[in-house]
Amino acid sequence: MNASGGELVLGQPIPRVRHALLPGETRLDFAHRLAQSVAFAFSVDPARMAEQPDFDFSADAFVLPEAVVSRSKLCGRMTLSRDDALIAATGADQLFVHVVEDGALDVQPTRSGRRLRAGDILVLDLAHAATVTQADYAAIMMVMTRGALPEPLRHLDLHCAEIRGDHPLARVIASTLACLCEDAPDMTQAQGSLVLRAAIEMLGMALTDVRRARLAPPALKAMAEALVDDHLSEPALSPAWIAARLDVSRATLYRAFAPYGGVTRFINDRRLENAWILLTSDDHLPLGEIAARCGYVGRTRLFQAFNERFAMPPDAVLSASEDDRAMLREHAARAMMDVWDRRTGRAVAG
Repeated sequence: MNASGGELVLGQPIPRVRHALLPGETRLDFAHRLAQSVAFAFSVDPARMAEQPDFDFSADAFVLPEAVVSRSKLCGRMTLSRDDALIAATGADQLFVHVVEDGALDVQPTRSGRRLRAGDILVLDLAHAATVTQADYAAIMMVMTRGALPEPLRHLDLHCAEIRGDHPLARVIASTLACLCEDAPDMTQAQGSLVLRAAIEMLGMALTDVRRARLAPPALKAMAEALVDDHLSEPALSPAWIAARLDVSRATLYRAFAPYGGVTRFINDRRLENAWILLTSDDHLPLGEIAARCGYVGRTRLFQAFNERFAMPPDAVLSASEDDRAMLREHAARAMMDVWDRRTGRAVAG
């Protein structure tokens, strides 16, 4: 920026802002400073971030005429939330583009029901509420004006639109923005703006493809199943939890899962199937870890659910001889086939 009017001068270097823990700074002070840096768009809980013993965050942000582009790395967990009160207070009306380089993130509401992973791109409209939870990730984020997009897309609903990593342009968009972040210190604003415009044009084309695909949206059941499979370790996983993330009523969700015997039964089925897979794997995991991975609060709950479904305790599977395991597998397979019959509609749940 120039020293007089604060205007971007395209022949000058690209302004950069760095976020990192300063020497002597406490983790809590750093978390408060980080919260302030995103307060224009999101609320975060500094105390919750600082209480994580391994929490660390670093980012470099580059200011260009069309957008602010930042590349960040997080160790730990961070939740960004934007509700109606914050929307009214800040008035921010930009688009927030999130390119996942490593790790994973969850978004609520979700259009697909799936957790975003490396290579995926998420678009949030800051005129609408959303919650994004990130854990141990690296990402490129871009805050851009709506007018930077190609004209046909500027007035469309792009909130929570996802470009999957297997889209032909996803990797090119990600690599273009990564090169911009890496080379920005040596670029003028005019050069950086040229690279950014190319990335935005490709983003617009990919979003056009996503909009076309939405003409045939995924079934509610498929979206809910993806949420369950991605979050089996969450003890809070429940019909209300799923309905909130898919932005549907619980009644609508219950109707979709009637062939399964209800949402809760489906969740329990998937947890038990996963427990069986872990018990019979070659990893030889302790029962406490298996319980945690399947969302059971302690071994006792795992024992109760497993014994009720398979008529045997989980430790019987671990200690069984190879001959006995063959019989146990057949017994479990019959129980799992009952689940699949209900999922495919070939049997009505009792």
